[in-house]
Amino acid sequence: MAHLNDDEGGQIILIAALALAVTFIGLALVVNSAIYTQNLASRGEVAGSNDALEMRAMVESNVGQGITAANRYNHSNQTTLKTGTRESIRTVSTQTERQRVTSGTLVNVTLAGSPTYGTRIAQNDTSVFNSSEATPSTDWTVGERIKRPSDGTNATRRFVINATELPSSGSKFVVTANGTGSNSKWKMRIWGSVGPSGTVNVSVERPAGTPSTQACGVSIEEPYAHIDVTGGTVQGEPCLALQGGDFDGRFAHGVGDEYNITYKRGDQIKGNYSMVVRGSRPANPLDTAPKSPLSTIAIYNATVRYRYDTSNLRYEAKIRVAPGEPDAS
Repeated sequence: MAHLNDDEGGQIILIAALALAVTFIGLALVVNSAIYTQNLASRGEVAGSNDALEMRAMVESNVGQGITAANRYNHSNQTTLKTGTRESIRTVSTQTERQRVTSGTLVNVTLAGSPTYGTRIAQNDTSVFNSSEATPSTDWTVGERIKRPSDGTNATRRFVINATELPSSGSKFVVTANGTGSNSKWKMRIWGSVGPSGTVNVSVERPAGTPSTQACGVSIEEPYAHIDVTGGTVQGEPCLALQGGDFDGRFAHGVGDEYNITYKRGDQIKGNYSMVVRGSRPANPLDTAPKSPLSTIAIYNATVRYRYDTSNLRYEAKIRVAPGEPDAS
C-alpha cells in the first residue's frame, strides 16, 4: 500500500486549492458577463441593462419605420417587399452598431423567419372617399373578411384619415366595422369644418353597453382634420370615444373575430386615408398602385432577432414589430 509523505500531501492540497480558485474565477466571469434572453426587463440591477432595453426600444421603432416605408414603396410583390424589409433591417443593425461600437458594445439585428403579410388600403390623392370602380360608389366595402389573430387583438393597424373637407351634421361620413357572424356593428361618424375656427366631431357607436354612443369634438385651425382611428386621437389629442376605458370605443371592438369595413356617404368627405389589415387582399380588391384608392400587399408584422453584447452583458431577444402595435389591442 502506498503512503504519502507530508510534502506530497501538501502538494495535493495546493493543487486542489488552485483548482477551486480557477473554478471560482470562472464562475465570477460567468456572473459578470451575464446572459439574458427576453426577461431582462426585471433585471435593472445588471450593469448595462438599461442601455440594452433602451436600444431595444430604439430598434423596434426604427424597424417599424422601415416596415412602413417598405409597405409604401416595395409593394409590387411579396419577394420585393420582403427584400426591402430585410435591407431596411440590415441598415438599422449597421447604423445602431456604429453608434455603440466606440463604447465597446456590439449590436446585431436580423429578420427572424418570414413576416406576416396583409394588405395596405390607401387613397393617396386628395379626393372624395368613393370606390374606384368604373361607376364610383359612395357606399361601399373597403375591406372584407378581416380576421383577428389568435390572441384576439385587432386586425387593422394605422387607420388614419386626413380630411381637407368635412360633411355637415346632416350628412355625416360613416365608417362601419360589421361582424360577419352576427349583426354586431361598430360605427364612427365624422362631421364638422376645417380651417380657422373649425371643429372636427367624431362619434362612436359600439355594439353593446350603456351608453352605446360617445362623441368628441376638437377645435382646429389647420386646413385639414387628422383622425387616427386606431390610435384614438383627433388632431393629436386623445379622443375618448375612440379609446379604451369605461366606454371602450376602440376601432372594431366587440364585433367578433371577423369583420368587414364599409364607408357610407363617401362623397361627403374629401382628403386621403390609409390602413393596413391582416390577411390576404380583400375579396373585392381595389385598383393597384398608382391608382387611388389602391390595395397592395403589405407586411402586417415581422419578428426580428436582437442581440446586445458588452463585456458585462449579453442580451438576446426576439421582438415582434407591427407598426401601430400600441393602437391595435
